[in-house]
Amino acid sequence: MELIFVDESGDDGVQASSSPFYILTGAALDDIYWKESFWKLRTFRESILKKYGLKLRTGELKGEDIFQHEGILFNSGLLPSDQRWIGESFLQLVCDELRIKIFVYVKSKRGFLLRYPNPRHNLEKLFRQEIWREYLSRYEEYLLNKSQETHFPQTAMLFYDKNQEKHVRGLVREFNIKFDEQNRFPGAGLIEDVFFYKSETSLFIQLADFLSSISLRLVQGKSKKDTFEVSSHLLEKLGAKTAFFIRE
Repeated sequence: MELIFVDESGDDGVQASSSPFYILTGAALDDIYWKESFWKLRTFRESILKKYGLKLRTGELKGEDIFQHEGILFNSGLLPSDQRWIGESFLQLVCDELRIKIFVYVKSKRGFLLRYPNPRHNLEKLFRQEIWREYLSRYEEYLLNKSQETHFPQTAMLFYDKNQEKHVRGLVREFNIKFDEQNRFPGAGLIEDVFFYKSETSLFIQLADFLSSISLRLVQGKSKKDTFEVSSHLLEKLGAKTAFFIRE
């Protein structure tokens, strides 16, 4: 069984002041690798805190903090070269040591709004439903393909940030109620319900947050606030870990 941890970049609003894109990024791993990956993530985080004398006030080191010298890095005295080292070391860990696959879906607000010039619906709700249905459909398609390759039904459980609970739970349940006995692998796909965690309590949600920050920069380029840009060879290595990167 796979465990997939998802986080977002941007916001799901559709007003003029909203972000131009909304991005869902998931990191998935087989359950047998959870403990190994957990300890590698924990050891890495502790080594960063010790190396630079940092203390976590909220329990997490966010991706945007690394790129933009914010959060626990604000007033820390770290140089841009230090931040680059942290960011690229984290990415090196992802690429070389963690047995994960990455799933990214990028949805354009502009493209969405062009389809609804005279809205009669709650556009924010509709936008949110669209991207989640598309994201989960593509992920279940991946699970079905994996089932065909392994000749065994592949299942997954979804973990997500608790602050989005009211928006996502019902949508995921739509995927759980489907069961086609005529299918070669009727048991494949998402199982159970969503597990919602506060991001500061889950190293894997924080991993998804970091990867989501990178996904945003792959779409929009380096932010004006960024103190460094990830090297191209690491981004190429990250591409090899990515099962899909869909930009609508």
